[in-house]
Amino acid sequence: MKAAVMYEAGKDMVIENVTIDGPKHGEVMVRVTAAGVCHSDLSTWQGKGALKLPCILGHEAAGVVEKIGSGVDRVKKGDHVVLSWAPSCGRCFYCQARLPTQCEVYGRAASNGVMWDGTSRLRLADGRVVHHFTTQSSFAEYCIMPESGVVPISSSIPANVAALVGCAVTTGFGAAVNDCRVRPGDSVAIWGLGGVGLSALMGAKLSGAETLIVVDPNPRKGEVGTRFGATHYINPKEVPDVPDAVRQLTHGRGADAALECIGKSAAFEQAVLSIRGGGIVALVGQAPRGEAFTLPAARALMGQQKRIVGSHYGGAVPEQDFIRILGLYDSGRLPLDALVGKTVALEDINAAFRALERGFDTRQVIAFD
Repeated sequence: MKAAVMYEAGKDMVIENVTIDGPKHGEVMVRVTAAGVCHSDLSTWQGKGALKLPCILGHEAAGVVEKIGSGVDRVKKGDHVVLSWAPSCGRCFYCQARLPTQCEVYGRAASNGVMWDGTSRLRLADGRVVHHFTTQSSFAEYCIMPESGVVPISSSIPANVAALVGCAVTTGFGAAVNDCRVRPGDSVAIWGLGGVGLSALMGAKLSGAETLIVVDPNPRKGEVGTRFGATHYINPKEVPDVPDAVRQLTHGRGADAALECIGKSAAFEQAVLSIRGGGIVALVGQAPRGEAFTLPAARALMGQQKRIVGSHYGGAVPEQDFIRILGLYDSGRLPLDALVGKTVALEDINAAFRALERGFDTRQVIAFD
């Protein structure tokens, strides 16, 4: 198959012919039809996360089942599916505790760039092993997934929309709905307006939030935020005291909820200082290794009953939340088509990463069909 292989952090990926083995017991081979270009892929490519190389990135995708391994009964050949980047074993401590995205079996495999049995299904022409990314590696024409990582959906759902539900939409929407539990009339502030931040904005709006504040240093994001329902835009490069600006927009108290979707210490501190007493901050963005967050304890936390939540995959159970989100899309209540800003070919992956570094407004999606 054709795939984008990453050999070195920060260096262009190379389009290669890669051998992919068939699915083993409990696995599914998927023909990838669409893959979103996510900031987490970019951050990993930039060297901000541990990664074994060579590797095929990609973790936000949709496709069609090509083959199934023994013991698979969840899907069959020809099914349209959304892929989860956090498949779960269903048996470990975290799965039994109803925290499937914390699955210990998945965590070990993902950290080593392999499938659950400790081996790779990917090889270069010279026989070298290629490592998996989040057991998915969807910047390729095909991928192998554990059965729990494929969620069957209606064939009527556009592939480019379905792909985004596999990461950005569920992560952002879920952070607002599941982690922050936004309610009608709430005020919500969101730092960072990429695919995840926009999805959080849509989730907060759908939940009935009245005041929706977006904070982003890219002035184009103000207009984008307005299109997606934001009531106010703050440019932190132009506003000397962002928390004070948020308080002024929220009756002097601060926002009921804040979502930090960047992964930067300055944004996190602003978010914590921007919520009211008893408010909640969801830490959604992927911080670089070694990034430290510091807060003035008395002003930020002590005596104010503020809560900080580490958000992971939007607090979702993927096989349930994917269907719930796509149901909202199908009914016209969640306009996910607006997230798709540009469709590109796999051969354009490096240009897509550079556009993302510059601050692409919405989502770029690789189309394979």
